Amino acid sequence: MMSPDIQTILAATDFSAASEPATTYAFHLARALRARLYLMHVVPDEDIRLITAISQHLQSPITPTTLTDIFYTEADTRLTKLIEDAHASDIVQERLVVTGEPAQAIMSWAAAKQAQLIILGTHGRRGIEHFFLGSVAERVLRQAPCAVVVVPAKPQ
Repeated sequence: MMSPDIQTILAATDFSAASEPATTYAFHLARALRARLYLMHVVPDEDIRLITAISQHLQSPITPTTLTDIFYTEADTRLTKLIEDAHASDIVQERLVVTGEPAQAIMSWAAAKQAQLIILGTHGRRGIEHFFLGSVAERVLRQAPCAVVVVPAKPQ
């Protein structure tokens, strides 16, 4: 059987401990396949709305634009550090920081970058927590425009 020709990979991280194994796997796989890697973080719209609402009670409220700029700068700094720590600047094509609903943003950017593979981690939530919080990984698995690898979190 012929193996798929994977030239472009999109790896998404939320910077949690659960996403570390997926990011590491993405770096190793991209290097082994000599594939382009897009490293992505999605700032959830709901986080911006919540913090903006809370800040309205402060003497100096934070605007959604200012908050978005803060989140983008922090996320880009963290993506840069992940790349530097992994010595992966030669394989990372681009750092992507976007706002939106995480699963939808991941799938949209995978399509836009013509990725043949999406790599992401999973928190492994079960039961009622999974019911209420949902699963980005599950939604991406069900609706992605390409193959998906979900890397489980390391056991605690």
